[in-house]
Amino acid sequence: MILWQSPASDPVAARIAIAGDFLPAGNLSFPPGGWREAAQNLAPAFAGCDAAFLNLECALDSTGLTPRPPAGLGQTVSAPAACLQYVRALGSATTVLGSANNHSFDFGAAGAERTRAAIARSGMIPIGAGRSLRDSPETWLWQGPAGIRVGFWAAAIASRDLATKSAAGVEPATASRAAEAIRDLKARGARICIGLLHSGTLRTNRIDPTEAAALDAIAAAGFSVVAASHSHRISGARQLEISPSNPAFCLYGLGSIASGYFNSRVEREGLVVVASLTARGDLAAIELRPVWLGDSGFGEVPTPQIHDAILQRFEILSREFADGSAGRLFYHDVSGGLLRLYARDICAAARRAGIRGLAIKARRVRLRHVKRIFRAVFA
Repeated sequence: MILWQSPASDPVAARIAIAGDFLPAGNLSFPPGGWREAAQNLAPAFAGCDAAFLNLECALDSTGLTPRPPAGLGQTVSAPAACLQYVRALGSATTVLGSANNHSFDFGAAGAERTRAAIARSGMIPIGAGRSLRDSPETWLWQGPAGIRVGFWAAAIASRDLATKSAAGVEPATASRAAEAIRDLKARGARICIGLLHSGTLRTNRIDPTEAAALDAIAAAGFSVVAASHSHRISGARQLEISPSNPAFCLYGLGSIASGYFNSRVEREGLVVVASLTARGDLAAIELRPVWLGDSGFGEVPTPQIHDAILQRFEILSREFADGSAGRLFYHDVSGGLLRLYARDICAAARRAGIRGLAIKARRVRLRHVKRIFRAVFA
């Protein structure tokens, strides 16, 4: 599906694939050939792409490290470094793996460092976790054919490990950090910049309106494509009219390309976004390629029926932004059993770690969670 195409007819010189969560843990079923063979059914979704940008949703090489206790109903997830063979087998010559998410520090700073080292050893680029706010945002510049330069930045809203001035952590997805990242990338010659953000809400395909506004502000800072993942579901998109000659696109949920955890059928749906670039480095087109997580938990190219259903859901969710109903429908979604869900989360934290667990849970409560409960209850 072509989401957008430039009115100019310049030929395409390079393609960048942007995907959501790669969560190589949980109840996965492996074919005889292991990770590499598991990627073969998904590789066509990355066909023709020179570079790829994905979110790695777990720690790697955590053997011997002590996991921190989950605060509530969440889970600690990890995978062997061999899982990166799956990403390599998708076929892109260059792959950037963002670690800006809510599982980067499940095994502490040591786990985050081991993950970065494993990614680097595999020949891929790790970004998004390990710096403090005293440091500049971590970015990466891709130099493609014909001198094309594309900037990458990974950051998160949905994480309890956001970096502070005094502690290294996950890169926060704020407008100020986005502006700083843009200045750095533009100074190094980037013509197109892409932001992959960990944002969204579990159990709904719709994004919190405050988070949608944050993504829009990041796009306005100078990113041509801003994509989000965290809910493990697809969401809608919209084009922002930053300037007539500089379109920007926000995609509010890409779902997953591999995951061993499912709460519903819609969490098997995903999208790969392909940004096509001209030789000047301008956007030529934005394409959507649907993904379906089969019974194995690994992504694959869907059947025509499932393909059409995924795109139909995407179009419906996108229209909600256009007609202004997206926010109201989000609060309707999360209001069902919301207080019961928070109560279960608190009880789980108490059972696991007693008073300490409740203290950890209390530290995780943010203003947006309180606002979400208030708005959902009174919706």
